[in-house]
Amino acid sequence: MKSIFYWMMLIPFLVISQNQDSNNEEYLIVGTTIFSAKSDKAKEFSEGMKNHNEQFHAEGAMGVRIFNIMNGQNAYDYMAVIGPMTWSDLDEPNPNQDAHDEDWDTNVVPYMENEDEVTYWRFHSNFSNFPTNFEMSKLRVTIWDIERGKYDAMLSKLEKVTKVLKEKSPETPFGIYTNEFSSTQSGQDLSVVYFFDDFAWLGKDQRLKEKFNEVHGSGSFDSFVQEWMDISKGALQEVWIYNQSLSGIGPQVTTSTQD
Repeated sequence: MKSIFYWMMLIPFLVISQNQDSNNEEYLIVGTTIFSAKSDKAKEFSEGMKNHNEQFHAEGAMGVRIFNIMNGQNAYDYMAVIGPMTWSDLDEPNPNQDAHDEDWDTNVVPYMENEDEVTYWRFHSNFSNFPTNFEMSKLRVTIWDIERGKYDAMLSKLEKVTKVLKEKSPETPFGIYTNEFSSTQSGQDLSVVYFFDDFAWLGKDQRLKEKFNEVHGSGSFDSFVQEWMDISKGALQEVWIYNQSLSGIGPQVTTSTQD
């Protein structure tokens, strides 16, 4: 059986401070894993997953949300999301671990086709924007492949983008994450996650170029794009849809990056 660590998540749900990355507090780690059900066992899989999450992942740092992946190479698979937590949280003993493992092995694993793409991430609250109390619905997730040796350059560019989004689109929640164990083979170095309610949002012109130039000066966006192309090697995008029926916890996010 795979460890509970393979259930780490991408999205923070606990109350966090915007100053977290600049003081001595432990930073939050999150992670992701993708799985799929056997084509002829979808009902059994759903029932097992629902009951498992309600019993073992309905609260706290181990609370789980499940998302349906809408597009791309992982379309129709599921994303399991748990956490967030610090590394030291993983040292805490789980008195229900044996019961958890037995239920997982008995009621979920037999109906699972695959479980893969396990990744651990660091959440950057100073680059992110979570308004106080919003509900999970849909996510646009972009995974960037960054050139080796360009980490600091990447952070400086993210700082510029964050400034634009916070000033010009403060109502839009977004999160910034970097891979804790990056690999030149996976190409998963940076995640940018936007949270939205209606699919119509995807079809709207967000006027990023116009907003960027308003904040950083005329022509700054074109320069930024060229610089970003020099430090990145490509990206992939997916849309995730929150699946309440399979999740252990609800859509309410009691998180804020605002002081």
